[in-house]
Amino acid sequence: SDTETGRSYRTPKTGQPSLRRLSIDRDVQTDVLIEAVDTHTGGEPTRIVTGGVNTDRFAGGSVEEQRDRFREEADALRRLLMKEPRGHDDMYGAILVPPAADAADIGVFFIDNGGYKDLCGHGTMGVVTALVETGYLDPDGAVTVETPAGLVTADPEISDAGRVEHVTVENISAYVLDAVTLQMDIDGESVTVPVDVVYAGNVFAMVPAAVFGLHVAPDNTDAFVDYGVEIRERVNEANEFEDPFSGEELVVDHTEFYEPDAEADRNIVVFSAGAVDRSPCGTGTCGKMTLLHTKGELAVGEPYHHESVIGTRFEGRLREVEHREGYTVDNAEISGSAYIVAKHTFVLDPADSVHSFDIST
Repeated sequence: SDTETGRSYRTPKTGQPSLRRLSIDRDVQTDVLIEAVDTHTGGEPTRIVTGGVNTDRFAGGSVEEQRDRFREEADALRRLLMKEPRGHDDMYGAILVPPAADAADIGVFFIDNGGYKDLCGHGTMGVVTALVETGYLDPDGAVTVETPAGLVTADPEISDAGRVEHVTVENISAYVLDAVTLQMDIDGESVTVPVDVVYAGNVFAMVPAAVFGLHVAPDNTDAFVDYGVEIRERVNEANEFEDPFSGEELVVDHTEFYEPDAEADRNIVVFSAGAVDRSPCGTGTCGKMTLLHTKGELAVGEPYHHESVIGTRFEGRLREVEHREGYTVDNAEISGSAYIVAKHTFVLDPADSVHSFDIST
């Protein structure tokens, strides 16, 4: 037992070291040495790189430009941190970089097992929570974050003890891009599937779960993954989308299945090669509020409760709405809580030939 803390520890077998005092008693040979903090937001992980990455290799310009150079020059680091054996199929991460915008306090871009995302609501909550609770940030009010999609603000509510109770993220503008239909085989029958394509920092194909005769529940995750990947691929193959204001080409990268409920709508979001968001998805919640407003089902300022496939929740609201060039453009905010779950030092033994891998490939 430990007389200082009062905790007791299981006695190890003879000859084995106590796990509490286990340490590496030799120099570690490594080609990389990366420090990271892991958080989860509503169950969804964010691995936040806090040191060990030479950002000078891709420094300069906007966060989007830095992200693109990182992808070209240092993608092996993403694979090392996101894929097995250090990550997994559903791993998510964030890389901190210097912001270019004068108004920004920090810059960050987001990575996952399959690549890169322009924006991430749950990840922004995780980043701000981790930076405040580890002493990197001492905010007096909201933090302005430069992302590849643009500037977002994150306002942490901090307790007297220095713990971040929750973070409210004000998202970039969101709008419905299009409505399309697909003919899909569901249990041997050809079914018309309505798909709303919504931009909210990421591009979502939003589909009612009821079309597939499925409830949003963990037991149905595999089916939603299969349908979600198929829908995303077929929508992108059959359609071309562009930002109505910038003219930039847009590609659907998330499929969101939703299920209405009187207390809180439920959703499950499928992205990358079949990853599933454990949280209600930050940008997905903003996109869903945008869709509901265009259908006359959600008013500006009305609280919106959104529940994930594992039962965790975000709360959101539309801050304001404007009509621009034939589109209804919403500005939304979402609130949720993130928690630090681990601090890491990642190494790569030069004798280790298995740097990163996908079991499916």
